[in-house]
Amino acid sequence: MAATVCEPLLDVLASEQCAEDFAGIGSVIYMGLKEDLASPLTEDGPNWSGITFKSGKGLYRIDCKEEANSIEGSSGGMNKGYTQTLNFTVDYVNKNTAKLARVINNSQDAFYIVEDGDEIQIMYHPKNKIQIESGGITSNTGDTFDSDRQVTYAVKMNKCKYPNTYLTLPNDKTLEDLRVGASSSSD
Repeated sequence: MAATVCEPLLDVLASEQCAEDFAGIGSVIYMGLKEDLASPLTEDGPNWSGITFKSGKGLYRIDCKEEANSIEGSSGGMNKGYTQTLNFTVDYVNKNTAKLARVINNSQDAFYIVEDGDEIQIMYHPKNKIQIESGGITSNTGDTFDSDRQVTYAVKMNKCKYPNTYLTLPNDKTLEDLRVGASSSSD
């Protein structure tokens, strides 16, 4: 077995962090199925690249509640990697959100992508599966006129090398270009 080499230690200096670091992630989540990819993504440190889809396949868009979404990375302890958790909320309770909840609850070979400021984070690994723990998806119709009707999700992936992983898109592509039915989503 080849020896695993960690990244070299580096300085992270406040004086070199010139961009605003606003909390939260975007309000649009993109979901894909690994079986729809033309080939597995390529890993380079905490970055994945090479996303292409089989003909007629692509990403699915989920519009989420504003300022209610996050990605958490949690250490499993020394040499045990991380668990990544994507938390998001959909502001509707209806037949479509019921169908979506069922698909997400049962799609372990899915992956999730979300814009995070100028970066794009991805929860993906070619071999690791997505987990939904008991209570990881909750639906609530609310009980008063001003209550929120929403479905909340906590989607997890264990055995990750990094607490956060990123996606580099192909040149001149956006996430919208990779959606199912977009003219550029096929090879």
